[in-house]
Amino acid sequence: MTLSKQFLRFRWLIAGAVHKAVDAGVSDRLSVSFRETERTGLMLASAVRAAIVVTLIFVFAVTGAFVGDGYTALVLMPLGIAAVGLLQFETLRRLPQLTWPKYLFVAVDCAYLAAFLIVRHSFADDLPPVTLAVKEGALLFFVAYLVQGTFSYSPHFIAWTGLCITLSWGAIVGFATAEPGTYFVLNAAEDTWRQYGDPHYLPVIKVVYDYVIVLLLTLGLAVAIWRSRQLVMAAAVSEKARANLARHFSPKVLDQLSARENPFGEVRRQSAAVLFADIRGFTTRCETMPPEEAISFLREFHGRMEDVIFKHGGTLDKILGDGLLAVFGVPDQGGSDAGDALACAFSIIDSVSKWNVERQLAGRFEVQIGIGLHFGYVMTGDVGSERLMTFTVVGDTVNVASRLQSLSKEIGTKLVASDALVSAVKDEMRQESQLVDELRLVGPTLLRGREHETIVYALNASVHSAAV
Repeated sequence: MTLSKQFLRFRWLIAGAVHKAVDAGVSDRLSVSFRETERTGLMLASAVRAAIVVTLIFVFAVTGAFVGDGYTALVLMPLGIAAVGLLQFETLRRLPQLTWPKYLFVAVDCAYLAAFLIVRHSFADDLPPVTLAVKEGALLFFVAYLVQGTFSYSPHFIAWTGLCITLSWGAIVGFATAEPGTYFVLNAAEDTWRQYGDPHYLPVIKVVYDYVIVLLLTLGLAVAIWRSRQLVMAAAVSEKARANLARHFSPKVLDQLSARENPFGEVRRQSAAVLFADIRGFTTRCETMPPEEAISFLREFHGRMEDVIFKHGGTLDKILGDGLLAVFGVPDQGGSDAGDALACAFSIIDSVSKWNVERQLAGRFEVQIGIGLHFGYVMTGDVGSERLMTFTVVGDTVNVASRLQSLSKEIGTKLVASDALVSAVKDEMRQESQLVDELRLVGPTLLRGREHETIVYALNASVHSAAV
């Protein structure tokens, strides 16, 4: 292969059994995506929280809901929550690279709410003691932070939020226990409804239930978010594997391979038909073409060839600059692999001819193509390193197909096929065998790099012997 072709060589990655390196790459990219989603999610939650609080304060002020000596306390608590939310929003917006602010702000949220519930009754005489706040569901204010934490899509953040809530609620319970007049009983049987109605009575069983609820809710949300992340990760890896497979196989074959745990199976030796196609003279022409035009031309050529190959059930093994390698009968053998390869070769020639009509009308150069076909045993499997793994076929059959493609130029024809390919087509006894009549026997030919002659057939070629 020339240096120019090497520079234009395209590699196709596939995920036969989704290799570790591919998984790691997808995982890294998803981690970055999750972190950004986490940041924007918390920003959204902070903004929504602030908007709701401000709206509620406005509604309560207009309707006169704030009355009595507790007015100041009832206003300060939501305003403080809104202020912390806005500060978090601005910090996450201005410092997107930092991860610790989210942990700090939820700790500040919990500490502020705990401090306010502890000291709020000092603002007015008509506000109940802390003990009553513990009994009457003040814990729900803290649970709201857990709900807000789900916007982060981070199980670690949920666990941290649960810890902050536990510590803050513990401080509230501890302060309620230390308040003058507070009493409690450790025997649940002595916990009566009459005692529960006393503002200074602290039911121990209620405190235990609250902690159990926080623990279970934290654990449940963390596991749910962790599971969701795993599902997203698995879906992304699966889609990447399917996208890589789609580069090689037709949609029909792709659906079958995607359903398998190991799409290609183990490394094995099997018979297959190999097709080599190459654009003649493109390397020389490429030297005078602008890079953008050369790449655009190759993309259009490969796209057309891909459609033809997939239509005939072939596998696009490699794209080699201005050429390509297709295989028929891989990964699964069929009953007409050789015939499909021959039919595909004729369709490629027809497709290029139609393309040339369009190109001539547009004032562009005519595309000349050469094709080599051979049938025989190949070895199939994944080759390469963990970073660059590709499924391919190797062996003497591949080399012979390449030599036959080179021979097509020497004898002035678009298609050269080996006797092994022609015989296989005839043995299949299918409709494609009629295409053999379009070929003419060239005869025994010594191909470059081989010791023995190969009997070859060509499309509209003069019958003579050649050596390449």
